[in-house]
Amino acid sequence: MRIAVFLTAAIVLLVSGVAAAQSSPPFYINRDYRFAIIFPAEPTAKDISYMTSSGASFPARQFAVEQNENRHVITIVDFARGPAIDIQIVDQAADALRARGEVRFQAAEDYDPGLPGRQFSIVQSDGRQLRASVYMWDHRLYITEANGDPGATSLLQFEQSVTLLDAQGNEINLDADQFGGRGGRGGR
Repeated sequence: MRIAVFLTAAIVLLVSGVAAAQSSPPFYINRDYRFAIIFPAEPTAKDISYMTSSGASFPARQFAVEQNENRHVITIVDFARGPAIDIQIVDQAADALRARGEVRFQAAEDYDPGLPGRQFSIVQSDGRQLRASVYMWDHRLYITEANGDPGATSLLQFEQSVTLLDAQGNEINLDADQFGGRGGRGGR
């Protein structure tokens, strides 16, 4: 499912014209927080506290770009004191996103086998689109939020480009790990 959505995004970007594709910024890679993503410009970063539905607070770091009234944010929450993957934490974060508007699309697809994820396209009451995703891996919760003009290709590009990295800076690939390889996942 993720591959089909990503391919659709690629087609949309190609239709936008060669000049637009050539001006796309490269991946922003952050090995400390173990992710890569396509921001429309260099992000700013800040430390925040992330509150779960139970009221527990966890340290988090947010990376954000606001451009042309569109906001692109990835939040990485540190759950070092808990399980490496907790589906309840993923679902709680997903529920908080669903509450922000009318859900037009949602998928409960793994990022990779055994690595739970959720993806959303939500129309908010002000008509703005929220493209979001939630993943959890190795005691970290990753939440992407691209919020803005429904026609902005940067929203789709941002949300679909999130790439989770292992401790060595390689893309997570549990299929390859299972079979002794380290190659990238097909279709991404």
